[in-house]
Amino acid sequence: MEIDTKISKTKCEIQKNTLILRFDEPVKILSSAVLNSGLRKTKAIINHHVPKSFDHHDPEGVLRDVVKSLGLPDDTVGFMTAVEIYNMAIRIEKAKALTVSALVTAGLSFPATAGYDATQINKASTINIILLIDGNLTEGCMVNCIQTAIEAKTVALRELDIRSRFSNSVATGSTSDAIAVACTGIGEPIMFAGTGTEIGVMIGKAIKEATKEAIQKQDGTLPNRSMVERLKERGITIDGMIDAGLKLFIPSHEIKSKDKASELLREGLMRALSDFNISALILAALRLQEDGELGLIPNLLKDEFLKDPISLIADENIGIAIANYISGTWGFYDFLYFERKKPGMIKKLGPFLDDAISGLIAGVLSKIYNELREK
Repeated sequence: MEIDTKISKTKCEIQKNTLILRFDEPVKILSSAVLNSGLRKTKAIINHHVPKSFDHHDPEGVLRDVVKSLGLPDDTVGFMTAVEIYNMAIRIEKAKALTVSALVTAGLSFPATAGYDATQINKASTINIILLIDGNLTEGCMVNCIQTAIEAKTVALRELDIRSRFSNSVATGSTSDAIAVACTGIGEPIMFAGTGTEIGVMIGKAIKEATKEAIQKQDGTLPNRSMVERLKERGITIDGMIDAGLKLFIPSHEIKSKDKASELLREGLMRALSDFNISALILAALRLQEDGELGLIPNLLKDEFLKDPISLIADENIGIAIANYISGTWGFYDFLYFERKKPGMIKKLGPFLDDAISGLIAGVLSKIYNELREK
């Protein structure tokens, strides 16, 4: 399978589970690749697929064997990924005589956030970025290209709201990401590639869109995925909400068993979470929870926020709005009961989330009982 990168004197193809880039003449490349990393000149780059169970003691040796089997030169720069190579995404930006081509594979089994400890799980997932520039970059500019590309990758993750497996914050990458920038050396020297330059804008667009597409192709993550999925990514599951709701269950004429209550609550929660108005209110609570934990709510210090002060009533207003939207006045009164008791996992959620989820469960339960009474 051949791929047109729009880069002069370059051939790109997928062969034997490997993405292969061949150049007619050696090109300058700066990379953090597994094989032949650093600054060098080479005539080939590969991104080779390995199984998710791959745990070899000598990954460089494995790539050397792949390079040899493909008849490529020993100085080939080599990447490794558990992503299906055909799920690679490519984006190309052109302006006058300058062309930027971004090739990205994205594995997100273990998304992580820079600055938070992600070493507790000895497993890896990888976003591999190969950035090709049909231009003449100085070495300093190549470093600048990598900086801009990584910033763009982070924007892509933010726009998809990818959450870290380790800190529950917005992920900035995966646990073993790698990148390469290669240039053909054609044209006048280019000194800078930051976000305030034409080439920087091109790199940013290409990397951001290629990263988002690669993620979507590999694991189906879409920006408009369900609220159930968005909550699950934060450790809030339907089963956890049902368990919290049943903590306060009292058998009645309408619902005599916990099993029946569980069934009706599950159906009600799924129905409620498919309503974009409820999703919008929960998303507001999620954002406010994050801002509060970062100390970003004006005039409310982080330490004070985490204590859930009595003077903070915006969180309760969100819970009331959700409960009232689902079931009117009865939902409001049931919310007050849930908010006071905070059953099950609700008590661990923090000021805004505990009230939002309490409002959701209370509203759904109230609606269930009201509908049964009316039959």
